[in-house]
Amino acid sequence: MSLLARLNLNYLRIFLVVYRTRSMTLAAKQLHLTQSGVSQQIKSLEDTLGITLFDRINRKIIPTDEAEMLYAECSQRLDDLESTLRQISKQDDELIGRVKIAYSPSLEEARVIEVLARFSRLNPKVKFDLRTGFANEISEWFEKGKIDFALADAFVNEANLDFDEIATEPFDLLVRQDLLEGLDFEKDPFEACCQLPFLTYTEATELLNAWFKKNWGRLPKDLRFQVQVMDTHAMQSLIRRGFGAGLIPESQIPALLLADPQLRRIHIKATVSNRIRVAYLRKRTMGMAAKVCLQWLKDRFAEGSAG
Repeated sequence: MSLLARLNLNYLRIFLVVYRTRSMTLAAKQLHLTQSGVSQQIKSLEDTLGITLFDRINRKIIPTDEAEMLYAECSQRLDDLESTLRQISKQDDELIGRVKIAYSPSLEEARVIEVLARFSRLNPKVKFDLRTGFANEISEWFEKGKIDFALADAFVNEANLDFDEIATEPFDLLVRQDLLEGLDFEKDPFEACCQLPFLTYTEATELLNAWFKKNWGRLPKDLRFQVQVMDTHAMQSLIRRGFGAGLIPESQIPALLLADPQLRRIHIKATVSNRIRVAYLRKRTMGMAAKVCLQWLKDRFAEGSAG
């Protein structure tokens, strides 16, 4: 049997107080125990370890070298353990823990990060593991316990996951001016659009069809796709370099138009919305930090603002 299995952790707690006070009497008062009770438990700890922790000289107790080593190892660790036990048993008002979150690459990353940043400022002891990935990656992370929940677009659909829709994110079409030259938008805007080269999101190809359907009530027969991209950052970069037209979150478009006068927004009638949903593994127990963070995200997205 290991020493740890034979050890009463309460002995270590008493040892720490005796070490700090250098007095059995003062330790007994702090611990609300009798002096004899403290002395007996220190003796039991010494017997278990087979060492002397305190020398009793001239009615004073002096830590031995072994006691110095034990204190150095145990003091912070037991304090941290006490804090964690209070947190997980909900006896501490201060939130502590690690929250593991994934999000779909087609979502507006800046919005997600800003909401989490505000939560972090209010809860500085909460740490985060953040990752972005496709639907198959998110499902695998759930199965391996690597994430607590995910912020997913409408294209993540798995039978073992539950979803709560928390917001919608409007997208509109953006393109460089030179790709519009020679296209007659006044005569037939639908056919003119269909002649453009397009960029599409790897897992959200349906989003472009939805944009056509919403604006014209019909789908193009054959679009020319130049590139598939993973996220909105890649989409912005390729649009600015003239690879093709692509859908960008509406909130990002004004800044892009201001930064690059060659860009044009093709807004016919309406934007198309990508649903933002929270996904979580059915029946999995979340930690308190993850639960609170999840509710915070839902509330902030429901408000329609990252601030």
